Amino acid sequence: MSRTPSPQVVLSSIYSELMKIACIGGAHVDRHGVLRGALIPGTSNRGDLRTDFGGVAGNVAENLARLGRQASIVTRVGDDEPGRQVTEHLAERGVDISMCEVSTMHGTASYTAILESNGELVVGLADADIYEELDPPALERRLPRLREHDYWFVDTNIPAVSVAWLLSVAGEIPVAVDAVSVERARGLRPLLPRIPVLFANVAQAAAIAGVERFAHPRHAANPLRELGARAGIVTGGSMGIAVWWGDDLKAFAALDARPRDVTGAGDALVAGTLFGLSQWNMLPDAAQFGLAAAAITVESEHTRAPELSAELLHRRMIQHGPR
Repeated sequence: MSRTPSPQVVLSSIYSELMKIACIGGAHVDRHGVLRGALIPGTSNRGDLRTDFGGVAGNVAENLARLGRQASIVTRVGDDEPGRQVTEHLAERGVDISMCEVSTMHGTASYTAILESNGELVVGLADADIYEELDPPALERRLPRLREHDYWFVDTNIPAVSVAWLLSVAGEIPVAVDAVSVERARGLRPLLPRIPVLFANVAQAAAIAGVERFAHPRHAANPLRELGARAGIVTGGSMGIAVWWGDDLKAFAALDARPRDVTGAGDALVAGTLFGLSQWNMLPDAAQFGLAAAAITVESEHTRAPELSAELLHRRMIQHGPR
């Protein structure tokens, strides 16, 4: 089994504009239903429905491409019109789709979110059985190509055994892992000591730690660190984020924003943070780029903000001032 890179190895990795990032996981269709008033359970509610593209790995890959980085997607879509739309959309935005495969067993995955009028999530429904096909044998076929990349980003839409396998074969390639959901997050607990950088929200962090809840992101860092998580970011929406790296812990407030739809904000934070690492930043400083990307995204009606760019990211950070 290959050695898992230490935090020092990850920290010393220098990423240039030529850094190639492989994003492994979900890329699918998003449907957003926005309520026009307060939710009334058990009956019909008036609202507006729109369709967009989503999936954590797909969102991160597209955001990275918009920020000027070379991003590839490793995913599985169905042999159907939504699958063709997903891959065409990513390719048109500069994402390398050559490692995307077409399934003969399942249709393209989808995610349906019901949102309050302020953009906060009420409930989400994921139809994602197709990602179970991204098992170790399927990923092993892509390993020679994956090794051409400088960084791997993995989301837990793929099976936990596949996440474990990727961590075992990564060698010196740093790997960032996103917990994706409370259900999927639980499978990461035994893998924490092997994950160089973890991304999770407060609910997912609580599921990993085996507790009912954390009141604030900063409360999650120490329990996760005690379980072996060496570095990561826990997000809390308007509460901001907590970043830990070895024995260091910092909490940062969210940037001021007028939310329209929070869907995709966490994925934008991941992409912004990876972009920040490519700018020679330590993880806490790189996270500032993530916060700016998240603020830009929640103000957009799209899961992947079309206006996101490196220039806008830097401008948003300058407007906010030093932290």
